[in-house]
Amino acid sequence: MSRYAPCLALLLMAVLAASSATGSDLEDRLERELRGAWGILEVEVYSACSGTYSDNTVGAAGVASKAGHRFEPGELVKIDKIKVKRQRVDLLLTLAAPIRISRMDGPFELFDERECKVQLIFPVPREHVKSGDAGALLETVRTTITLWPSLTDALESEVWNGRELEALPDDYAETLQHHSVWKAEQTNITVQIGVDQALAAAADISEDLSNDPDYLAGFAEGAQKMSSLTLSDCSSLLGASYTAYRKKAPKDRPRRWRDGWENGQELIFNVLIANRLQGCFVPVPPVSAP
Repeated sequence: MSRYAPCLALLLMAVLAASSATGSDLEDRLERELRGAWGILEVEVYSACSGTYSDNTVGAAGVASKAGHRFEPGELVKIDKIKVKRQRVDLLLTLAAPIRISRMDGPFELFDERECKVQLIFPVPREHVKSGDAGALLETVRTTITLWPSLTDALESEVWNGRELEALPDDYAETLQHHSVWKAEQTNITVQIGVDQALAAAADISEDLSNDPDYLAGFAEGAQKMSSLTLSDCSSLLGASYTAYRKKAPKDRPRRWRDGWENGQELIFNVLIANRLQGCFVPVPPVSAP
């Protein structure tokens, strides 16, 4: 190893530390200036509206993004956070108005409210970051967003595009009531099918019972083994398969003993499933008169 290597390593560490300190200080200054501020965007933006910030890279021709929901210029936003990197400044924004996403559940059209977030990425000259030129960076940011002293001022601005959360259909409260009824009925139908299938399987096994002493001994031990089944969650009960919970019979036991062991386990498994599913039925809510 060269005798200069330790010195070079120390020098590099000092340079990196100084660069980090400059970036951190610059970020703090921009945070004090911008964080929590209300603004109106002068460019279109895109968001996945999924709870995370969608990248929007600002260029001369507008923004580039892969997110699916497009918003026109004039969108009202709140600045959540600022990040300063080597050659870019990122503004993390939340759009003031959420959107409604339509989805179908059976025959019902439902609407989910989604918050939309955007990360505006501004490429900037490295020297602006290196020198801690907050003014130059703020000037870059202001090319795409107009800041306002308060939400009231922003809402009164003529450049706001006026977008607000879409209104729900007039009969949506009634739709939700009928959906709740339908959902409960579908749940109860599914539970009843599970109960019927478990009882049918138990009945089939009962028809094959034998009075052979070896079979009965194995049956008793298999039944005892399965009686410790702890499964109780409704979704798990509905999806439970006997093969996932059965225990293999000891190989040193006679064939008829092992047959009894299997049948004892399977019978108790299905009886327990049918019994515990009784607690999975849900009350059907009443529908209010219009």
